[in-house]
Amino acid sequence: MTDQPLSESRLHTRFDELGRGLSARVLLSPGDDMAMIGLDSSSRVLVAADQVVLGRHTRMDEDPQAIGRKAVLRNLSDVAAMAAKPIATIATATLSPGRSQAWAERLHAGLHETGLAFDAPLIGGDLAIHSSEDSADVVAVTILAVPALPLDRVISRKGAAAGDLLAVTGRLGGSLQPDGGGRHLDFPPRLEEAIELADSMGEDLVAMLDVSDGIARDAGRLAAAGGVDVRITATSLPCNPGCDWRKAVGDGEDYELLFACRSHPPAMLDGLPVTVIGRFMEASDAPGDVSMEMDGSIRRVADLGWEHAGS
Repeated sequence: MTDQPLSESRLHTRFDELGRGLSARVLLSPGDDMAMIGLDSSSRVLVAADQVVLGRHTRMDEDPQAIGRKAVLRNLSDVAAMAAKPIATIATATLSPGRSQAWAERLHAGLHETGLAFDAPLIGGDLAIHSSEDSADVVAVTILAVPALPLDRVISRKGAAAGDLLAVTGRLGGSLQPDGGGRHLDFPPRLEEAIELADSMGEDLVAMLDVSDGIARDAGRLAAAGGVDVRITATSLPCNPGCDWRKAVGDGEDYELLFACRSHPPAMLDGLPVTVIGRFMEASDAPGDVSMEMDGSIRRVADLGWEHAGS
């Protein structure tokens, strides 16, 4: 068998396939923003993990307190994507041997204070030190949550069907640019807005995730999970100032809610704008294709957005 180059998308597909054979107590298996475990007939807990790698997700010289904060916020955004409620965090860090005590304590402060601010206290973890000075620091956070909706309902990525609308909260693009205001480091996870959206739309809210890799990638994930394709209307994209459609769909690190719905969503969620940007359609080939309608023509945009390894 010829070995293929490393691809994040192919790895996700493989992990999803293996996850289907897990115990029946695994109520949501790998492939969603969070997994869900049934502790007994009436108790549910959701679990997710994410990490920050210095030099990849933040600058090497970034304030360690901001790094710790981002590591927790990324996980809180996954909780929001499920319309759930966070309850606790666990953190591990692998640091360069050149890091000082003060640096490590500021990193911990970012983790600890952010967890407390969202009622998800840091309750434990682990620390390791690289053997090499030039190794990148890695901060990983595991978050625990519980369902926040009636009947323990959560909003998964699966459920989009042909004819459903694609909508997004807030504005998109530019989060990593020097003039982007540092939004990728300090952004509001849409926890309350997600619950309000689910309460107001009920069963018409059928699938959701948070935008971390760009609309072009993440809309494709919603579409693939539902066995359909999706088409975005360029003129509908809510772009941040100075961002064109390409940045809006490709930059990522926006951490807004991207969702599929059967009816038009509310235009505002507690002051946060909500915009319909496209529609799901029958798959023409393999599900998950993302196209853009602009200037009277249609073009594929699934190659835009963030991929940790080449396809």
